[in-house]
Formats: sequence, structure tokens, C-alpha cells
Amino acid sequence: MRLKTDRSRRHVRSAAMTGAMMGAVIASFANTASFAATGTTPDGQVTLAQAGAAYDFSIQPQSLTTALDLFAAQTGISFAYGTAELASIASAGLSGNHTVEQGLQLLLDGTGISYRFTGSTTVSLKATVRSNSDSAVLEPIRVVDTPGRGVGLGRHPYAADGANSIEIGPEDIARRNPVNLRDLYAGDSAVSVGGGVPAAQKVYVNGIEETQLAVTIDGNRQNNKVFHHNGTNLIDPSLLKSVRVDPGVAPADTGPGALGGSIAYETADVADLLEPGRDYGGFATGSYETNGDTFISSLSAYGKSNGFEALGYFKRGTGDDYEDGAGNTLNGSETDIMSFLVKGGYESTTGHRLELSAQEYRDDAPRPYRANIGSLTNRPTQTTRNYELKTKNYVLNYSLTNPTDLIDPIITLGFSEAEINVAEPFDSEGRTGGWTGKIENDFRFADVNVLTAGADFYHNWAKYEDPSTPELEEKATNYGLYAQFRTRPIDKLSISAGVRGDYQEFEGVGGQKFNNSGLSGNISAEVFATDYLSFNAGYSNAWGGIDLQETYIFNPSWDYDGIEPARSNSYTAGLKLSHAGFFADAGVFKTEIEEAREATYSGGPYIPFDFSSKGFTLGAGYNWGAGFVRMSYIDADVEIDGVAGDSDTLQYFGTPLGRVINLEAAHTVEQFALRVGGNVELALKNEDLVSQGNQALEAYEVVNLFAEHSPDFAEFLTLRLEANNVLDEDYADRTTYGQEFSNVAPMNEPGRSFMLYAKAKF
Repeated sequence: MRLKTDRSRRHVRSAAMTGAMMGAVIASFANTASFAATGTTPDGQVTLAQAGAAYDFSIQPQSLTTALDLFAAQTGISFAYGTAELASIASAGLSGNHTVEQGLQLLLDGTGISYRFTGSTTVSLKATVRSNSDSAVLEPIRVVDTPGRGVGLGRHPYAADGANSIEIGPEDIARRNPVNLRDLYAGDSAVSVGGGVPAAQKVYVNGIEETQLAVTIDGNRQNNKVFHHNGTNLIDPSLLKSVRVDPGVAPADTGPGALGGSIAYETADVADLLEPGRDYGGFATGSYETNGDTFISSLSAYGKSNGFEALGYFKRGTGDDYEDGAGNTLNGSETDIMSFLVKGGYESTTGHRLELSAQEYRDDAPRPYRANIGSLTNRPTQTTRNYELKTKNYVLNYSLTNPTDLIDPIITLGFSEAEINVAEPFDSEGRTGGWTGKIENDFRFADVNVLTAGADFYHNWAKYEDPSTPELEEKATNYGLYAQFRTRPIDKLSISAGVRGDYQEFEGVGGQKFNNSGLSGNISAEVFATDYLSFNAGYSNAWGGIDLQETYIFNPSWDYDGIEPARSNSYTAGLKLSHAGFFADAGVFKTEIEEAREATYSGGPYIPFDFSSKGFTLGAGYNWGAGFVRMSYIDADVEIDGVAGDSDTLQYFGTPLGRVINLEAAHTVEQFALRVGGNVELALKNEDLVSQGNQALEAYEVVNLFAEHSPDFAEFLTLRLEANNVLDEDYADRTTYGQEFSNVAPMNEPGRSFMLYAKAKF
């Protein structure tokens, strides 16, 4: 038994209302949200007649399973059914303008398959089978997640903890065509990425740095705090399938250490890449960017046979230093990257599935002496030095693809490591890494109640050494138990509540050991006031343990006496509105971290302070079927001990974000197979730090445009032209280090650049 759905669209109603998923997902939401809170008929079927809106379908005759995939991708509906019952059934296809209900009736007409809506966007299918002239009706299969539940984390369709989530699905990733993390998150103001080159990029959510969040890749916990002049999680976003961000309040099953929320990355599987009806395939890409003469190419091949599947992907990029908007060449900004992803899997006829993935990312090029800073004007040093950065992520996942209501396990074992080698001046090496594991099960009761319970662990280390310094190491081992209950007790109310307990063993560089334990709890609720309006709120109290410090500040004489684990309180509240293609949202947030751990080489391993991020977000947009436009706005104040924090004192915690606006739009001209669009980012002037003797963070406006076309004579080929920073703005991203200091020349972003991109599938 298997769920057939676009896994990134499990929470179409919530995600679209936040404006976090675009394209087909927004189209889906605009037409399905209006019946999200309707009543049900006596037989339990959700009433769709009030929805009214329709889609233009063009699904060719083919296998029913493939047709359902296409229907799910366009509408956001999730289908659950037994694979064996549908594998041999053909579909006559679907064309024309229809509502979801009408389209589903026509698509299933003559197949012997009936349907039942078990939620606003979830459908259970059943077939009538005959044996010896007797008929038997198969019981509806309840909606379950599929293997590799990285983004949705097995969450129920009614999960209230998804009300505030930001989801980036396959359609969003394809439209944004990301080269780096900044491209991946373009379009949503709540997530910011600073640093002109990937080696220096860090992700901030509501102004909170990603090391304060629970970050996973394919379910494997990340621990990449190596050197404060470098980025934290180096990821090639090209073959990501989806990303889910939980700002502030995160459920218990996201993992330990979710002080400021969570980020879950999920890479693509073979099934996500194969063309309908094919058992093997591949693609090749190539791009050239004018600013820096940068060439990037990739090659991938994948296939499946007799339950086995395999995927291989390789990417290489080279280029020169780029110019900023003022025409200055930024030394140390050249491109020299390599990444690969290998995935293998096996699924038995009885539903047992194993999946193994291995990925690495390397950046090996001269960088500014301090890789996240252009230069320090009052401390002349050599212009650049070589940094060799490597990240590794290996994950083994087990799951059951034909689970029962009470047996729905997932088991994960992972290894990750981040390494920085700096040959000059000290021939130093810093490494962080660790092993993680999880055993989890979903228990389902009465279709609308799901209890997710499990146990997890991590063993993390942070190490530094150079020829004159013996290896210094901090390490931590954590054992956790957790449970998250998601329910919809009445039609207009969803609730999610969870608790986890953690026990941690920590050891400092001098061998001092500390044992600590703590409880964490969270609760979220979403209330549907009308068919078009909902309200949500959430709270979490999270125990973070003692986090490992960056390797390049380790001091063998540190005394850890008095060190305490960190704890956070996060609050969110908001509303969402959607009707006839229009959507809007508004929210407030606040996260406070107590006993936050700062350390310096000479100041000691534990300099505690209180950290907070608070503010509000706004969003609005319109979807017209062939395209969309949306706006998102954030106003975030980030403080340390009640005072506005600068980018130096906030390292590994936050950034002085201030007010940022993002606009994103796209439109598809079907008759020409042409898609056009772009995004605009506007950062308003931030003077919060002027009273402390620092400079104001200047305003900037950045415009990026694209056009994408697949010619009729070569449908396997996609051509794309991008014009980035069209106005040639001279700026550093708002979350880039050091802009408020007079002695820092920050790492500016590239000036105007044009990129030609081609992708060929085979």
C-alpha cells in the first residue's frame, strides 16, 4: 500500500495561505481552501460544492497511478490507495475546466475505483474486486507518509503545527533554479541568507541563525559550527526535492535542540525524477554566468528494477571573481565547487523499504582572509588565503510502505561531518560531526488522530588541531524520548501537542564532564472561523542542552565550571485569509533563549546571555491559474540582554534583520511553453544600532528576472535566461556580517549578471 501524492504539498491549505508555496500549490490552495472548513455529508464526505473554482486539466490517457500523480501535482490533493489494486488499471485521462470534485469523478469514471474525502485535501480510494463471482470492497487506506519523510515528518493532514510552516516544494525549486542557498529561499522575507559566496552563507529564520534550529538533511541531524568566518551548512540545493521551515515553534519530532524552530531538507528520490511510465532516465545541465565567467555543469542518471532503485548525481562549477554593483572586483569570490549525491534503495514485495544516501559538497578556492568579510580596513592582511571546505552526509532509512494503523515505523541512522582546512598561516584543521539515530512510529486512531512517538540520539564532536597544538575536542551525547499528538477533535479545530525529554552527556576540551537533562513541550492550534478565514497560535518551551562551540576558538586552559544548558520560549500567533484566488496572512512571533552560550578563546568557554527575536510578518497575493504574484514582509528586532544586537555579538545566534520586503511573481504562457517571472527584495534602512555608535544598515532594492522555454521540437530540453540584480545595486545582503562597523568592508553581493541555463532530459 502506498500514498500517491506530491509529498511537499501535504499541507497545501496552510502552506498556500502563508504564501510559502507557489505555482501549482498556490493554484491548488486558492481553489481548495474555501472548503477547508465546510461540513461533511452523512457518509463523512467533505462537501466541495461550495468551492466553485475550477482547474484547466490536460491529463493524457495513461496508467491510473500516473494520472493520479498528475492530478495531485496540479491540485494538491493527496491520494491513498493500495498499489496492487491500481497497478494494472488504465485511465482515459482528463481534459477541460472542472472543479476538483468533477475532475476526480471524470478521472475515475469506468475504472471501478471509488473515492472518499477524508480531509479537505486528502482522498482515500477503494476498489471492488471479484473472486468466484463474490464481490468484496477493500477498506479505505488511510493517508500515510512515504519513505524519506524529511519534510513532512509524517505529519497528519490536519496538523496544527504546520500552520506557520514555510514549505518550498519541487515547483518552487524548479522556478527559482537555485545555485546556492540564497537562491533557494528567494521570495520569502522570513528566511534570509547572508554572504556573497556559498562558503560564507548562513541561513536566518525570523532573524535567528540556523545553529539555534534543529536542522536535518534526509532526517539526519546537522552539526556544522566550525569557524565563525564561514557558512554553517554547505548544501547543494540543485537536487533538493523540498524544504520545510518551522519558525519559532517546532514539534517534538523535529529532533533535539529546536530552540528557534527547525529546518528539514529532503533530497530527490528516483520516483521524483522518473518520467511517467519510465523505469530509467537522466539529465544533464549546463550554465554560464557573465559576472565572473562562471560555468556550472551537472549530470545525473537514475532507474529502478525489481524493487531496486539507484540514483547518481555529480556537479562541478568553476569561475573567476565577480564584480559588485559598483564595478569593484571582490577578491576571493571565485567559484570552485564540486558536489555529488548517490542514493540506492530496495523495496520488497511485502512493503519493507531501505534507502541509503551519500552526499558531499566541497568548496576549494582562495577566499578573503576572513571568508565572510571583504576586508578589515584597520587591520591590513594578505588579501586572500585558501580555504578547503568539505561537508558529508550519509543516511540509512528504513520504513514500511504498507503500514497499519498501529504499525508505521521509520528508522534512521546517519553520519555527518563538516571540515575546514586552512593551510596558511597555521596549517589548521577544524572538524565537526556526529552520528544520529531515530526509531519512530505513527499510531493512528479514528482517521483524525495521530500519535507520533519515538526515541533518538546523537553523538557529536568538534575538533581542532594544527602542527603546534594537540587535538582539542568538545563532545556531547544526547538521548531523547518524544511524543507528538495531532488531532482534529471538531471540524473547525486542529490541535498539535507534544513533549520530549532529553539526557545529555557533555565533555569539554580539558576533559571536564557534565550531565544534564530537561523536558520540552509544545502546543499549536488552528481554528477555522469561516470557509476563508483561520486563526492559529503556538507555544513551545525547548531544552537545548549545552551546544558545542566552534573549533577555531578552543583553548586547552578553559574552565567549564558553572556551565548551564540553554532553554527557549517561543510564541507565535496569526491569521490567514483566502478567497477566489486572493490570499493574505499576518503573524507575530517571539523567541527568547536563556543561558545562551557564547565563548571566546581568552574569555572562557561560557559567557551566558539572554537572546531574543521578536516581530511580525505580513503576506498577500493573488493566483490566477497560469501564474501568481505575492508579497511578504518581516519586521524583526533581535536583542542580547535587552539591547539591539550587532552582527558581531550575535554570531551563531542572530542578525540585525530589521524590515525586509520580498515580491515574487511568475506567469506561464501555455501556447508558447514559456514561463516568465522574477523576484524583488527590498531591505529598508535599519538605524537600530546607531545609538550604540555603529553605522546604519543602508536600504537596497534588488530585481531578478527570468524566462524559461521548452521548444516544441525538443520537449526534452529546457532553456532559461536569467537577469540577476538588474539594477546593478551595490549592496551586501541584510544578513551579511559587519555592515554596521566602520572598519569592515562587507562581502558585497554580485552586481548585474546574466545567466544562460540549459537542461536536457533523457
